[in-house]
Amino acid sequence: MPAEAVPGPGRAEEVVWGAVVGEEMERAGEGTSRGSIEALGRWREEKKNRAMPLKFRADEDGTDEVRVGFGRFIDELVRQGGASSGILAISTWVETSGGGEAAIENAVRGFAWSASPDDVSYQRYGVVEAASKQPKKNIRFADFEGVVDDTGGENQIAVYRVTLPRGGLDPGKWAGRPPPPAPEELYTGPRHDGLLSTDDVSGEYCACCFPFFCSSIVMTPLGANAIETWHTGCVFCPPFAVAPFAGGEALRRTFKGTGNTRLGTNAFGDMTFSADGTVTNENGCCYKKCPGSQKRSFQKVETRDLAGKWCSCWFCPFLMPPPLPWPLWSFCCCTTKRALNEDQYAENGTCCWLCLPCPVSEMHTRRYVNGHPTNGFFAANENGNAQRRAQDGDRWHRDPGCAGCNLGFCAKKVC
Repeated sequence: MPAEAVPGPGRAEEVVWGAVVGEEMERAGEGTSRGSIEALGRWREEKKNRAMPLKFRADEDGTDEVRVGFGRFIDELVRQGGASSGILAISTWVETSGGGEAAIENAVRGFAWSASPDDVSYQRYGVVEAASKQPKKNIRFADFEGVVDDTGGENQIAVYRVTLPRGGLDPGKWAGRPPPPAPEELYTGPRHDGLLSTDDVSGEYCACCFPFFCSSIVMTPLGANAIETWHTGCVFCPPFAVAPFAGGEALRRTFKGTGNTRLGTNAFGDMTFSADGTVTNENGCCYKKCPGSQKRSFQKVETRDLAGKWCSCWFCPFLMPPPLPWPLWSFCCCTTKRALNEDQYAENGTCCWLCLPCPVSEMHTRRYVNGHPTNGFFAANENGNAQRRAQDGDRWHRDPGCAGCNLGFCAKKVC
């Protein structure tokens, strides 16, 4: 048995942005089929005169932005009315902002597409390699056969022909979601390899560095090798900073080695768990499981339950000198959320800072970890080329009426 395997019993209206896929395909008696993704190789591209104009771009951060770009492309096919397949091209490059020692390099991923399966404009500058030899990313999508295993490079595009499922389209599903996890990834109970299971580490933990910092974290299993956290607390360090905070995070189990030597650990992200109920993070902060803490199970927050009016505040943690009290430096927002499908919602409204109004118009997409849905949603501008936020800026929902992120943002549903 591989070291990372988990012993134990098996368990088994309108088209909107990135909202299209068939329902569960190939169910008995339905006669439906899955869509397909066919790799067409890697081709040369010129930034100043692109063979295929960019239609979407996002900061590179794992596979999430590929899933969002794929969903946008599928939406375009549907809007064409009758288009059953098309061409998708992906490129990746690095942009530098600032100068000197302050220069910041940012990896960017761009997406171009055509709603015609016979479009050969991507061939304009010639082929690099018919079958990509780049490291395989193996990004799979529910209801589609095939994979996105190459995301292009500097002045190069990875090209795919994508065909929609013949079994119809369901606007309640999102095209970018991954396939369901394998049965062994759903198991959260006792292990036979000496590691703590995700059931073992689930529960509520507390830490207090009185009077400067106090926090509690709830750990919830996301299958065998990932957990979701929800934390609340307060920073109190006058005259420098005073602020409450709430938010969440999804953490994967850390593995060491490769192949047959790949071994699991009791570390999830920057947190290391011990059998005595303590947790330490990379900053040296120690959490202790609360007395009477109960094991938790994941409860998915549905986007339809998030729909409604919300009030939120982004607290500025720094105390400002008179005449401006520190609360006036914080952002306050009144917005309305509208469910688009099971994994996406739109948020529109107004924020206010220093009495200056500012419009809000964003799409939020559910984050997946190891194929598991989470209650974290990352945001992108609704109308322009989007830049997804890092996980620290994700909106995490404790329940349908409360949300936060790791940067002092707290939100409450009012109706």
